[in-house]
Amino acid sequence: MNNPKLTEEESKNLQQMIANIEAGEMSQVEDLFSNCNNPYQFAKTHSNYVKDWEKTKKKLEDNLKNNILPPNTSLAFSEALIEESDKIINQKLRMVQMLFMAKFNESIFNYLGSDGKTKFLGIF
Repeated sequence: MNNPKLTEEESKNLQQMIANIEAGEMSQVEDLFSNCNNPYQFAKTHSNYVKDWEKTKKKLEDNLKNNILPPNTSLAFSEALIEESDKIINQKLRMVQMLFMAKFNESIFNYLGSDGKTKFLGIF
């Protein structure tokens, strides 16, 4: 996470924020795996993770376009935060998919479309 556009302080702040985001996201995955024994509910949760991130990411990107930045941050910091957060969410989704397979011995995509959020209807 070495971004030459960031100041040393921004880089440290970004690393700390990313560590906190990652810990929170992985905690959700652990909780889902430990407490959810219904494949439909597990898959629905994956779907919600995808939808929530898409909504959040769009809002963050829209704020960037309109130059609405968090206090005391630069454009480069906000861009890096979105990029790193996207990586974490994608890691989270891959983990949920892998744990679904481990728990239910089938692909989560048997319950979801290829986008990871819609119900696969197929042709019968």
